[in-house]
Amino acid sequence: MTDHYQTNIQRPLLWTAVVLLGCGLPLVIQPAARAVQGADAVAAAEFGKVVRMQRYIVLATRIEKDPWRYASLPGFEVLSRASRNETNWWLDALRRGQWLENEVLPQDWLPPSPAPYTVIINNTDLETVPTGELHSQPINFRSPVDVLTWGQLSDKAKVWTAPFGVGDDDTFAINSNVYDVSTRLPAYASISLERVFRCTPPLPRWLIAGLLAKDCGIFRESFVLIVEGRSIRRAVGPGTLWVSLDDTQQLLKRLGWHKRTKIVIPPLRGLFAETPPSDETLALWKSEAGLFVRWGLMGPGHKDPVMSRAFLEFVRRARREPVTEPMFTDCFGFGYAAMEERLAIFLKAVLAQPNSIDLNFPSSFPEADLQEAKTDQVGRILGDWLRMQGNSLHNEDPKLSEDFLDAAGRMLLRAYRVDNNLPADVDPAPLGERSAKPSQDAALGPAAVAQPFTVTADRIHDPGLLAVYGLYEHDIGNDSKAREFLEAAVKAGVARPKAYLVLAELRYAEATGKPLGQEGKLSAQQAASILEPLQTARRYPTAPDANDLIVETWIHCEAKPADRDVEEIVEGVALFPRNTHLACRSALVCAQSGYVTQAVELIEKGLLFATRESDRDYFRRLRSMLVAPAIYETK
Repeated sequence: MTDHYQTNIQRPLLWTAVVLLGCGLPLVIQPAARAVQGADAVAAAEFGKVVRMQRYIVLATRIEKDPWRYASLPGFEVLSRASRNETNWWLDALRRGQWLENEVLPQDWLPPSPAPYTVIINNTDLETVPTGELHSQPINFRSPVDVLTWGQLSDKAKVWTAPFGVGDDDTFAINSNVYDVSTRLPAYASISLERVFRCTPPLPRWLIAGLLAKDCGIFRESFVLIVEGRSIRRAVGPGTLWVSLDDTQQLLKRLGWHKRTKIVIPPLRGLFAETPPSDETLALWKSEAGLFVRWGLMGPGHKDPVMSRAFLEFVRRARREPVTEPMFTDCFGFGYAAMEERLAIFLKAVLAQPNSIDLNFPSSFPEADLQEAKTDQVGRILGDWLRMQGNSLHNEDPKLSEDFLDAAGRMLLRAYRVDNNLPADVDPAPLGERSAKPSQDAALGPAAVAQPFTVTADRIHDPGLLAVYGLYEHDIGNDSKAREFLEAAVKAGVARPKAYLVLAELRYAEATGKPLGQEGKLSAQQAASILEPLQTARRYPTAPDANDLIVETWIHCEAKPADRDVEEIVEGVALFPRNTHLACRSALVCAQSGYVTQAVELIEKGLLFATRESDRDYFRRLRSMLVAPAIYETK
């Protein structure tokens, strides 16, 4: 059973690919800097396009030197070595970006992150850093790549495009270096558009492309803020590009020669199709997605209240059911052909025209109250960033991935040592890299050798550090140690959904390895142990993993799910309607447990989105078995 929808394919590869952020510095008209996540989610994730990450450095492996400062703000955790002014400059940039997105995009497209965003800010001259170390990403400005669609701002704005930022199922972190960066005027940045990948039900792939596609998304590369007096009244960014730069220039020439040149918009049924576009049609598909989304959010579809409501209702329904022309007509009051004509007219008006948003930005945000960071805060934040960065590079650059995970282990171990006042001769190297046997030198006497030691969960005071330590041990394959840390973190009520999910996976692996029920099944007690942490994980359903594990646990359990358990299973399918694998396994659980009505309902939902004939055939055969009389008792 195959699920090709973005939740299972896009999210993991999004971070393996590259997250693009842009910043504009003021030159002539006092624009402000901006960094927005502009990852081409569809091209990079669905079609395997990967951009090599630059090397980073952890300038914090010596916690006791140049102490970090820490602050907690709504939605953010900050670890900074920069000055108070530089720190707040960058934080304000991020909050302005988040504020603009909150104003432009519907609230239900932007669910809150389950864990605060982590912002690591450095201010170190990298010329003084030894060659070969991993370092934070320096901010370097340049002219925009997409000059054509920036209009008059093309020679004024400066942007920064760099592959930094890394995410997990429940958090996102950036590590940037502001050394020698001007903080004279306000900045504008964003990491929080990653929220669109956390929606349940997920947003349609064409909507994600229309927002974030590298060449045609309306939130790509950068925005520049226009300052009038002391207020920021407008944000301007790159305009509509059609297929490519060459295609756009040719189309502009044809329109210049003949104003009535007819533009043919590709059929909308192709834009909304459940099957992804081919490589040959991808660029055109993304262009149409960007045009339609701009029409709905910032064009005629937004300015007309009736059309605005229709567009939002259309997206709401497209998240839950396949798009058909009757459904489209039900929302807009007209069919595909009429919308294609409107988009053709709109394309003539906005082709290569900057995207301008009139807004009255807040004049200021509360400053971060920076205090000297505790060792467990430093270890948790930097260790978590390092391990996530290592995971993101696992397939692309195994050696660099290993370097990051090794650095994460050293960071966590050093935090543990300092936090517990352990002696200085304790070796901070990860497991497997302990000191060699002592050697003897006649002049110096016996060699001093660092003594290995074991990190224990009962000596870690911060539940968050326990969770990160457990996730790290799981990442390097030491699941027995991961279990120790995660059990303690969950017992302490850590606010980290990923910890609950991984703990449930570890309990599941142990239980299926030694099932205690009849006929090789899990016992009711084993199932309860697995399902308990999943109740917390599923409160933040950013991915179907928790629901998948719930279903697999019941499939392998000798006990039958109760009514409430079946309700949760059905709810899980509703949260991820395009996940045909989840629908199939959920229907099977309900069928085996005698809940025929629910099983048939889930089969029908699975059939809606099953694009492979083998999947559709399986659903039909299962349905034919269930509707046969006297096979199962209906509940």
